[in-house]
Amino acid sequence: MIVKLKGNIEQFDKNFLDLDVNGTVYRILMSNRNIEKLGPIGSQIIIFIYEIIKEDSRIFAGFLNNEERETFGELLTVQGVGGKMALNIMSNLENEVIINSILNENTKIFNSISGVGSKLALRIINELKEKFKKKLLKKEITISKNRNSIFQDLVSCLVNLGFSQKICETTASYVISENQEKKLEELIPIAIKSLSNPSS
Repeated sequence: MIVKLKGNIEQFDKNFLDLDVNGTVYRILMSNRNIEKLGPIGSQIIIFIYEIIKEDSRIFAGFLNNEERETFGELLTVQGVGGKMALNIMSNLENEVIINSILNENTKIFNSISGVGSKLALRIINELKEKFKKKLLKKEITISKNRNSIFQDLVSCLVNLGFSQKICETTASYVISENQEKKLEELIPIAIKSLSNPSS
Protein backbone atom coordinates (compact mmCIF):
# COMPACT_ATOMS: atom_id res chain seq x y z
CA MET A 1 0.00 0.00 0.00
CA ILE A 2 1.27 3.46 -0.94
CA VAL A 3 0.98 6.01 1.91
CA LYS A 4 3.23 8.84 0.70
CA LEU A 5 4.71 10.02 -2.60
CA LYS A 6 7.51 12.51 -3.25
CA GLY A 7 7.85 13.89 -6.74
CA ASN A 8 7.50 16.82 -9.14
CA ILE A 9 4.24 18.40 -10.20
CA GLU A 10 3.60 17.62 -13.87
CA GLN A 11 0.16 19.21 -14.10
CA PHE A 12 -2.97 19.78 -12.05
CA ASP A 13 -6.61 20.74 -12.43
CA LYS A 14 -9.30 21.76 -9.94
CA ASN A 15 -9.63 18.25 -8.50
CA PHE A 16 -6.52 16.26 -9.40
CA LEU A 17 -2.73 16.37 -9.48
CA ASP A 18 -0.38 14.48 -11.82
CA LEU A 19 2.79 13.74 -9.88
CA ASP A 20 6.00 12.57 -11.58
CA VAL A 21 7.82 10.17 -9.25
CA ASN A 22 11.10 9.12 -10.90
CA GLY A 23 9.50 8.92 -14.32
CA THR A 24 6.24 7.30 -13.23
CA VAL A 25 3.31 9.71 -13.24
CA TYR A 26 0.54 9.19 -10.69
CA ARG A 27 -2.86 10.85 -11.01
CA ILE A 28 -3.94 11.85 -7.50
CA LEU A 29 -7.41 13.13 -6.59
CA MET A 30 -7.29 16.10 -4.23
CA SER A 31 -9.62 18.64 -2.65
CA ASN A 32 -9.96 22.05 -4.27
CA ARG A 33 -8.50 23.62 -1.12
CA ASN A 34 -5.27 21.65 -1.45
CA ILE A 35 -5.00 22.12 -5.21
CA GLU A 36 -5.03 25.88 -4.62
CA LYS A 37 -2.07 25.52 -2.24
CA LEU A 38 0.19 23.72 -4.74
CA GLY A 39 3.33 25.32 -6.09
CA PRO A 40 4.12 25.83 -9.79
CA ILE A 41 4.46 23.00 -12.30
CA GLY A 42 7.85 21.32 -11.93
CA SER A 43 8.15 21.99 -8.20
CA GLN A 44 8.82 19.12 -5.81
CA ILE A 45 6.21 18.15 -3.24
CA ILE A 46 5.34 15.41 -0.77
CA ILE A 47 1.77 14.09 -0.92
CA PHE A 48 0.20 11.83 1.70
CA ILE A 49 -1.80 9.10 -0.04
CA TYR A 50 -4.97 7.24 0.84
CA GLU A 51 -5.28 4.34 -1.58
CA ILE A 52 -8.75 3.09 -2.51
CA ILE A 53 -8.69 -0.32 -4.18
CA LYS A 54 -11.83 -1.63 -5.88
CA GLU A 55 -12.47 -4.61 -8.15
CA ASP A 56 -12.12 -2.53 -11.29
CA SER A 57 -10.05 0.46 -10.18
CA ARG A 58 -7.23 1.76 -8.02
CA ILE A 59 -7.64 5.35 -6.85
CA PHE A 60 -5.17 7.63 -5.06
CA ALA A 61 -6.55 10.43 -2.89
CA GLY A 62 -3.87 12.94 -1.87
CA PHE A 63 -3.39 15.29 1.07
CA LEU A 64 -0.80 17.82 2.22
CA ASN A 65 -0.48 16.35 5.72
CA ASN A 66 -1.19 13.11 7.54
CA GLU A 67 -3.95 14.62 9.70
CA GLU A 68 -6.05 15.31 6.59
CA ARG A 69 -5.39 11.79 5.34
CA GLU A 70 -6.64 10.36 8.64
CA THR A 71 -9.81 12.47 8.53
CA PHE A 72 -10.51 11.31 4.97
CA GLY A 73 -10.13 7.70 6.07
CA GLU A 74 -12.54 8.25 8.95
CA LEU A 75 -15.12 9.86 6.66
CA LEU A 76 -14.98 6.80 4.40
CA THR A 77 -16.09 4.59 7.30
CA VAL A 78 -19.45 6.41 7.43
CA GLN A 79 -22.23 4.69 5.51
CA GLY A 80 -23.13 6.80 2.47
CA VAL A 81 -19.77 8.58 2.25
CA GLY A 82 -17.60 7.45 -0.65
CA GLY A 83 -14.33 8.87 -1.92
CA LYS A 84 -16.02 11.54 -4.05
CA MET A 85 -18.24 12.74 -1.20
CA ALA A 86 -15.36 12.73 1.32
CA LEU A 87 -13.24 14.88 -1.03
CA ASN A 88 -16.25 17.16 -1.60
CA ILE A 89 -16.54 17.69 2.16
CA MET A 90 -12.82 18.41 2.43
CA SER A 91 -12.99 20.82 -0.52
CA ASN A 92 -15.61 22.86 1.31
CA LEU A 93 -14.28 22.69 4.88
CA GLU A 94 -10.83 22.93 6.44
CA ASN A 95 -9.76 19.78 8.29
CA GLU A 96 -9.89 21.61 11.62
CA VAL A 97 -13.47 22.75 10.95
CA ILE A 98 -14.60 19.22 10.02
CA ILE A 99 -13.28 17.82 13.30
CA ASN A 100 -14.63 20.69 15.42
CA SER A 101 -18.04 20.45 13.76
CA ILE A 102 -18.21 16.73 14.53
CA LEU A 103 -17.10 17.21 18.13
CA ASN A 104 -19.57 20.06 18.64
CA GLU A 105 -22.40 18.23 16.82
CA ASN A 106 -22.80 21.05 14.30
CA THR A 107 -24.95 19.47 11.58
CA LYS A 108 -25.61 22.84 9.88
CA ILE A 109 -22.00 23.01 8.67
CA PHE A 110 -22.33 19.71 6.81
CA ASN A 111 -25.81 20.60 5.53
CA SER A 112 -24.26 23.61 3.79
CA ILE A 113 -22.34 21.25 1.48
CA SER A 114 -24.01 20.18 -1.76
CA GLY A 115 -25.05 16.53 -1.59
CA VAL A 116 -24.97 16.27 2.21
CA GLY A 117 -28.51 16.03 3.56
CA SER A 118 -29.67 16.15 7.16
CA LYS A 119 -29.60 12.37 7.61
CA LEU A 120 -26.06 12.02 6.28
CA ALA A 121 -24.82 15.00 8.33
CA LEU A 122 -26.24 13.41 11.48
CA ARG A 123 -24.75 10.04 10.57
CA ILE A 124 -21.29 11.58 10.10
CA ILE A 125 -21.46 13.13 13.55
CA ASN A 126 -22.92 10.09 15.31
CA GLU A 127 -20.44 7.64 13.80
CA LEU A 128 -17.29 9.75 14.15
CA LYS A 129 -17.78 11.80 17.33
CA GLU A 130 -16.42 9.19 19.76
CA LYS A 131 -13.49 8.36 17.46
CA PHE A 132 -12.40 11.98 17.31
CA LYS A 133 -12.94 12.41 21.05
CA LYS A 134 -10.47 9.57 21.70
CA LYS A 135 -7.93 11.10 19.31
CA LEU A 136 -8.35 14.49 20.94
CA LEU A 137 -7.85 12.98 24.39
CA LYS A 138 -4.54 11.49 23.31
CA LYS A 139 -3.41 14.87 21.99
CA GLU A 140 -4.48 16.63 25.18
CA ILE A 141 -2.17 14.40 27.19
CA THR A 142 0.79 15.72 25.18
CA ILE A 143 0.07 19.37 26.00
CA SER A 144 2.84 20.63 28.27
CA LYS A 145 2.30 22.69 31.45
CA ASN A 146 3.15 25.80 29.49
CA ARG A 147 0.59 24.94 26.83
CA ASN A 148 -1.92 24.09 29.54
CA SER A 149 -1.65 27.69 30.74
CA ILE A 150 -2.34 28.86 27.20
CA PHE A 151 -5.25 26.41 27.06
CA GLN A 152 -6.84 27.99 30.12
CA ASP A 153 -6.32 31.51 28.74
CA LEU A 154 -7.76 30.57 25.35
CA VAL A 155 -10.83 28.93 26.90
CA SER A 156 -11.37 32.01 29.08
CA CYS A 157 -11.14 34.31 26.07
CA LEU A 158 -13.66 32.25 24.08
CA VAL A 159 -16.08 31.98 27.00
CA ASN A 160 -15.96 35.79 27.39
CA LEU A 161 -17.09 36.05 23.77
CA GLY A 162 -20.28 34.17 24.64
CA PHE A 163 -19.53 30.57 23.63
CA SER A 164 -20.35 27.70 26.00
CA GLN A 165 -17.65 26.33 28.30
CA LYS A 166 -17.80 22.82 26.84
CA ILE A 167 -17.49 23.93 23.22
CA CYS A 168 -14.68 26.36 24.15
CA GLU A 169 -12.69 23.61 25.86
CA THR A 170 -13.12 21.23 22.92
CA THR A 171 -12.14 23.87 20.39
CA ALA A 172 -9.17 25.13 22.43
CA SER A 173 -7.80 21.61 22.88
CA TYR A 174 -7.93 20.90 19.18
CA VAL A 175 -6.59 24.27 18.06
CA ILE A 176 -3.63 24.04 20.46
CA SER A 177 -2.79 20.45 19.53
CA GLU A 178 -2.77 21.36 15.83
CA ASN A 179 -0.74 24.57 16.34
CA GLN A 180 1.88 23.59 18.92
CA GLU A 181 4.32 26.38 18.10
CA LYS A 182 1.88 29.28 18.04
CA LYS A 183 1.36 31.80 20.83
CA LEU A 184 -1.94 32.71 22.47
CA GLU A 185 -2.44 35.82 20.35
CA GLU A 186 -2.07 33.68 17.22
CA LEU A 187 -4.38 30.94 18.51
CA ILE A 188 -7.28 33.24 19.41
CA PRO A 189 -8.26 34.21 15.82
CA ILE A 190 -7.91 30.59 14.68
CA ALA A 191 -10.27 29.42 17.41
CA ILE A 192 -12.74 32.26 16.83
CA LYS A 193 -12.83 31.54 13.10
CA SER A 194 -13.53 27.89 13.80
CA LEU A 195 -16.36 28.71 16.18
CA SER A 196 -18.03 31.66 14.53
CA ASN A 197 -17.40 31.29 10.82
CA PRO A 198 -16.55 27.63 10.18
CA SER A 199 -17.60 27.50 6.56
CA SER A 200 -15.26 30.28 5.44
